[in-house]
Amino acid sequence: MKKIIVTCLALISLAIVGNAQENVSIRIPEGYQGFVEQENRFHFWGDEGNSVAVSTTHGFYFNGHTFVGIGLGVTGSGNYGLVPFYTSVKHVFLNDRTISPSLSARLGSYIGADMGSYGDLAFGVRFASKKDFALTISAALSYYEPFDDVTTEWNVDTDTYKEITKKIDFSGASLRFGIEW
Repeated sequence: MKKIIVTCLALISLAIVGNAQENVSIRIPEGYQGFVEQENRFHFWGDEGNSVAVSTTHGFYFNGHTFVGIGLGVTGSGNYGLVPFYTSVKHVFLNDRTISPSLSARLGSYIGADMGSYGDLAFGVRFASKKDFALTISAALSYYEPFDDVTTEWNVDTDTYKEITKKIDFSGASLRFGIEW
């Protein structure tokens, strides 16, 4: 958790320093944009450990600052895998700078051993080129509705099967790296 806080503070200071630079004609294009992102999530609860996720989001930038799109991802940890699908909204605060802070939110559902709600809020920094290409680094908080994992175990004493229910929760904090084109 300390690493995530230190990384967030470094990203914020980098964005502030980047804002002091002179205008170099960087702008976010209006129209279609796509993203591919990879993240490492640290779970808040449970003993599932950490998870890794890959997602892709496609949509449109309106007014040079605000992106709206839909996305699909794959996330896994140990024996469990989930496929979130969502709508995404992203706002880039300084669209004429090489380094810009951004805020994004995702809202949707996931499919896995069960189906449930999914939500995500991320603050990040966008490193733009003079073309329609950018790299992003974000710190995100994700919510996955917990689901039950039911297994059976043979009880030798009673010669019967016993059901064991375990609550699985993928919610947590993550560091996300992305490419935008």
